[in-house]
Amino acid sequence: MSYQTLLEHSNKMLASVRQGDWNSLIEYELDYICEVERLQSMEHEAPLDAAEQEQKRSLLEVIIDQDHEIKNHLLNYRKSLEKTILSMHNKQTLESSYRN
Repeated sequence: MSYQTLLEHSNKMLASVRQGDWNSLIEYELDYICEVERLQSMEHEAPLDAAEQEQKRSLLEVIIDQDHEIKNHLLNYRKSLEKTILSMHNKQTLESSYRN
């Protein structure tokens, strides 16, 4: 089932953020999006039976949990970048005031 493939992409994305590998995250995210689009078109053509719906539900629960963790890592990374930028700005301001 292709939702298993979607989970595999999600696993790779999660591993990337845990390692702070932001470039790989972007690559895996593109694969993930392509798979989502492929799944959407497949389901329009051939609806899932009850067993497939249940498998889809359980896989999506895991994917959603992973998505929350990925978002938390991204928020923390953004906060880190904001602190770095603020620190650089403060340093430049301080250096500028000593030059004048």
